[in-house]
Amino acid sequence: QHYYITNNLSYKMAPRQGEPYTTLEGDDDAAVIETSEEKGDSGSLTVEEMVNTTIGANSSKASVWIFISLYLLGQLARVAGPALALIPIFTGFLNYEDWECTSGKCVELMNNFTGEPETFFSRATICDNSLEPNKDFNWNTERTSYAIEWGLICSDENKDSNIKSFFFLGAFMGLLTGGALFDRIGRKTTCLVGIGVTSVSCLAVFFVNSYEIMLILRVVHGFGAFIVVEGVDLLAVEFTPSDLRNLSQILSNCLWSLGSFLIIGISYSMRDWHHIYLVLGLVFAVTAVAVFIYPESPRFHLVKGREKEARVTFKKLSKIFNTKEISDDTKLTYQDYDKNILGQIKDFIKYPVMLKNTAILLVCWAAISCVYYGLNFSWGKLGADIYSSILFASLGGLVSDVSGMNYFIIHFFGRKKAVVICFAGIAALFFISIPSYGVHLAGGWNLDHVVCLLASLFIGGGWGSVILLTKELSPTSHRGMIFCMGSASARVGAFIGPKMTLLYNTIDARIVLAIFGGIASFAAFLAYFNSDSTNKPIPSTPEDLVRSDSGHRKLSEGDIEL
Repeated sequence: QHYYITNNLSYKMAPRQGEPYTTLEGDDDAAVIETSEEKGDSGSLTVEEMVNTTIGANSSKASVWIFISLYLLGQLARVAGPALALIPIFTGFLNYEDWECTSGKCVELMNNFTGEPETFFSRATICDNSLEPNKDFNWNTERTSYAIEWGLICSDENKDSNIKSFFFLGAFMGLLTGGALFDRIGRKTTCLVGIGVTSVSCLAVFFVNSYEIMLILRVVHGFGAFIVVEGVDLLAVEFTPSDLRNLSQILSNCLWSLGSFLIIGISYSMRDWHHIYLVLGLVFAVTAVAVFIYPESPRFHLVKGREKEARVTFKKLSKIFNTKEISDDTKLTYQDYDKNILGQIKDFIKYPVMLKNTAILLVCWAAISCVYYGLNFSWGKLGADIYSSILFASLGGLVSDVSGMNYFIIHFFGRKKAVVICFAGIAALFFISIPSYGVHLAGGWNLDHVVCLLASLFIGGGWGSVILLTKELSPTSHRGMIFCMGSASARVGAFIGPKMTLLYNTIDARIVLAIFGGIASFAAFLAYFNSDSTNKPIPSTPEDLVRSDSGHRKLSEGDIEL
């Protein structure tokens, strides 16, 4: 326990959230013993207490459902984000087994082929014999593909890989930009800018018939989309009460997983690849409505010294959640922390614990992203059907959230240990997939496909655990910067992941699977040395983080720790 001397020299024991202070000795005046509710009338409240009082005080089912509804509304853009990231899997898909000969050269090769007849139609036959599309053979497909239209086959497959990876290059640049804008002009305004950029660039693809222009637009897609995806997540978490943060992260993860189902549905119903981008651009535009009606974060207002705007938001929230309105006489305890970017960067040197946490989290973001996108872009190379594979892989991530698997891991083991457990699970399953590689089960499925699908359960959990830990360890004054740095690091992993799928053409697939397992193992080891945010309030400033990391509760203004 920690004890404090207050301004009136009464000894007080620090309470848990919502419990009264206990007078141990000194002034016996009954006014010293005050509950959080009484403090709301004439005392002082921290930002965390304000959020918990206005949103979290009413624990009725109706109030929880209102919170869930508003949280999901604000995060609709998280459904469209992963859909745009995965879209090249469907718009640029090539099936090297689905073609027919149209030239004498090709027919002669087929007649002289000594292997199994069905194995003639393969990538090796086309590439090793320099067969040309629309001259030596035609593709047998009713669906259009930019890879087919632009001839991105054999040695030009790296161009398709560029279209997949350059999206994450744009995302990296967008997140660095967003990291500055979130903490300068606000979470909400930055999100609306990102939605505008993404919607317009998606609609522009409808008129594109050039690989070079497509490459530029994919950079713009990533730039705008991840400003939006991370922005709405950042905005929503700052409205979330302490006891609902685990649940809120599960909801965010579910929306992300639903993005894969969205792109599967759109792609399966659209035969022209241009139309897929058109529909997705319209989806992004619709999400602007949800972000527009969301208020700006009161936490952001307070670190900028805008107490009046923060109070207006809290009063609106009290009416929505049917909780007691905070009195105008109640003092808000917060620190004005309006620093420029250079000042924020210097704080990493001033506060080593923030630097350590951020560095470890950046590695975790990159690792989980690399194995996630590396696996999703690998299904075609592993010989599985892309629609069913990505459907089941996305379902695995969704099941880990809906079933409560990740919720209970976080609840019983804590935030930090949940990250370690998820990465260890990913590593173990990738290593198990190595001896099971090529073991046929049924249809086009092998045992390694099933093992990799099981890994998607822990990949989904890993995403949620890393994001939640980042949100809770990042001070409000630096959260926009740190959160975007983490997501930018994930884009580095996302850039590398699809590139690693090219290794399937040159080395044994089991080596690639071992690399993924090694990446996850290293992240699990490193995550063990991170700080833990379990059962701690979200820090507003780096000083709060240092105090929390040393095991102390945040002090009220005027209190002196004994």
